[in-house]
Amino acid sequence: MVKKWTLVLLAGVVLFVAAAAVFWPRSEDDSLAVPDRVCSDVFAGDEMIPLLRGGSGDLESSTIRGFPGNRERSSTPVCELGVKGRSVAFRVEYPSYRENLRELKKGRAHVAQLGIAYGGYNEISGTIILEIPCPTRENSETSLFLNVGASMAREGEKGGRAKLADLTGYAARTLARKVYKCEGAEKLPEGPVVITKGEGRR
Repeated sequence: MVKKWTLVLLAGVVLFVAAAAVFWPRSEDDSLAVPDRVCSDVFAGDEMIPLLRGGSGDLESSTIRGFPGNRERSSTPVCELGVKGRSVAFRVEYPSYRENLRELKKGRAHVAQLGIAYGGYNEISGTIILEIPCPTRENSETSLFLNVGASMAREGEKGGRAKLADLTGYAARTLARKVYKCEGAEKLPEGPVVITKGEGRR
């Protein structure tokens, strides 16, 4: 008799687990079908999820002008990712030439820094720009320009700026170390871009 009730109990547990798998609400992350690799396989898909969370529908992805580009040919390539209600975009330019940090601080309302790389943060557009040193034998002053934007930051949602700072740090390290192979890229620290107040208005 005890054995019979044990079997009945086990059967009930199995049915409950099966029903839960079907009817239990999925997490937001589960509902985002993001591939393992995005933007021409340059970035890990998981890195995009924090800034796409809250969106819905299938991920749409497009690359323009051969993203991510390279040292020989870089005509401002772009990668855009989006679901309904959320988007993330990357733009690269090489070669680029950095503005003096002192002058940049005077002109910008927010300064963005990641070790030896620096640029600005624009609250209105929800974008971070970074000029990453990426010298060549011919010109030691050249840099890799990176612009990363996200709708969550642009719309002023809670945590949007911090998540954008995390993603920009990751993107900067990935592009400088693995794609453009910039000399000194190992000096880019782990972690997010640091955003501080500048002296300007833009």
